[in-house]
Amino acid sequence: MTAEEEAIWKTMEDLAAALSQAQAFNRAHSSILMEIVRDIARSQSDPHKYISDMFERISARADLRPIEREAHPVTAEFRETIASFFSTAGKNLTK
Repeated sequence: MTAEEEAIWKTMEDLAAALSQAQAFNRAHSSILMEIVRDIARSQSDPHKYISDMFERISARADLRPIEREAHPVTAEFRETIASFFSTAGKNLTK
């Protein structure tokens, strides 16, 4: 293996490690936030309305600060992620 190939391989290994760490952080943060949102929702008179209203408030942020254009992949992923998050948060939600 040449020095250049070794350098590329090392960079790929470093990138894979960074991605793994980012995924772990994301999963941890999502789990923590899910529990917080569900705890707050359960304390409301209408937990599902609370989840729905929060979804609307947060999805409005994509409208306020679109990235380049509405169809940008980051904007689309943002919308999909929050839709999935709040859909999950609202499932089996009992007081």
